[in-house]
Amino acid sequence: MKEEEIKKHELECFRNETITRSNSLITAKYKSSLLENKLMVLALKRSKKDTLNRPSVEISAEEIRKLSGNTGGSFYGQLKLAAKSMANRTIFIEDAEKKQFKVINLIHVAEYKNGMFSIRFTPEANEYLDDLRDNFTTMKLTTLFVFSSNYAYRLYEILKMHEYKIGKDNTPIVINYSLAELKLEMNCVNTEEKAIQRELQKDTPDYERIVNDIAKEKHLENYSDFRKNALDVAKKQINELSDLYIDYKPVRSGRGGKVVAVDIYLQRNVNNKMYAITEDGTEVVTEELLEPENMTELILDIIDYITDVKISSRDAGILLKDAGYNADAVKKAYDLSKTQTEIKNFMGWMRKCIKEDYQPSIETMSGSQEAARQVKEVHEDIESNKMSLSVKVWEKTKQKDNYPAFLQYLDSQGISEDIIDAIYSPEECLKLYVDWVKMS
Repeated sequence: MKEEEIKKHELECFRNETITRSNSLITAKYKSSLLENKLMVLALKRSKKDTLNRPSVEISAEEIRKLSGNTGGSFYGQLKLAAKSMANRTIFIEDAEKKQFKVINLIHVAEYKNGMFSIRFTPEANEYLDDLRDNFTTMKLTTLFVFSSNYAYRLYEILKMHEYKIGKDNTPIVINYSLAELKLEMNCVNTEEKAIQRELQKDTPDYERIVNDIAKEKHLENYSDFRKNALDVAKKQINELSDLYIDYKPVRSGRGGKVVAVDIYLQRNVNNKMYAITEDGTEVVTEELLEPENMTELILDIIDYITDVKISSRDAGILLKDAGYNADAVKKAYDLSKTQTEIKNFMGWMRKCIKEDYQPSIETMSGSQEAARQVKEVHEDIESNKMSLSVKVWEKTKQKDNYPAFLQYLDSQGISEDIIDAIYSPEECLKLYVDWVKMS
């Protein structure tokens, strides 16, 4: 596949903003990392049937890196672990009302070769990949990929299924989960353990028994830890980055008893009055800005505009939200950043510049003067070679005395020189080099 075709292929996942999935698949109980969840949703979105009616998909390594926010350090190792886990995963799908369940594997083969990650689904997956007529939920890919917490990702998925219940006046609806079921849904328990699988296959699985007695591998057992590290993190990211707005209250067994359930208050995150639920049940009015329909294009525009610092789609979304979704304001701040000698924390500096709308004092990079000089030299080269930005500057960088040391560093991270030449563009190579110099 030609480079231009690969780039066009990579951008499809951003421009096609939504994915529609079966609710049975969304609520299926299985253990997975954030990277695995993002890979799966992208694969489901992109899958096509071959001549033998087998659904399959190819995803470029650089595309996965861009969506996951990974800057390239240990990407190969992470992808290898994720692929192994995905191919070995058993998914438990249940329809409690009909008293039906199914245990299946979705992925038959996961393979990485020549810079492409390919997935071939099992025949059983067709049921969840074909056009759905009912019991499904549609979500924006940009929202799913912007989460950095797996707890936020999973909670958003299961709450999004209830969005249709919210009335026109946007009054919050209340969704009650037992604490044990919520922990299962949010990946706090390894549901692939055989004893747990046996319990899940019963007519009425005992979630309390699974979480408290059966599970050997579990996280955040105490409610205080679960609240702080899962619920609060998920609430913050969902409210700041998605089209939903949530709050929650613990439900205790009797006065002063232990927490046995959680009431989640759900409403749309739109540009009108929002209501936060305080601990005593009081409604507090806040304001939330509506995310524009062309958010995908805005994120892409910012990522493409910021050339000498590698930012993720999540970072671009945060900057846009700080700027009231005004891409020009983000670009203005970035242009201003290039006039600084060096910046310790790029995202922190950008957010402050956008919010305060003035030029902060110059910050210098921690580390040696030689490292700062080398970074500045690359930046000056980029600015002076606008018409031939990538090729000329990268070729000049390859002639530097420290280039062999840079290659040794990449090799220690699982990235060979052949991979650099085959997969990375000159702009991306420059970003890797600059990041390495800053660490040196």
